[in-house]
Amino acid sequence: MRKPDTEGKVLLGNVVRPFLDAGGTLRYHPIRDESGKTHWLVFGVRSDGTESQVFISRNGEPKRIRSANAVLSYHQSMFPNEDGVFIPWIPTEKID
Repeated sequence: MRKPDTEGKVLLGNVVRPFLDAGGTLRYHPIRDESGKTHWLVFGVRSDGTESQVFISRNGEPKRIRSANAVLSYHQSMFPNEDGVFIPWIPTEKID
């Protein structure tokens, strides 16, 4: 799995829709929390392949989605005409 490159690049949540309207898309990066549960960080991907991590505008925290169902709902709200979304997970051998 590719590690996101976020150095100096951020995308605030209040500009995600305009970013998508300009041709961007979203990618979800799985991480483990302290208890071992999988969460997904949200990244905006430009047409040239560069990525910016999405942060919540009101508090500056990274946009973190806590379940695969929530990833699906979020993506569907952003792309209502798409047929689906890829939701990656952390392979078992990387957990041990």
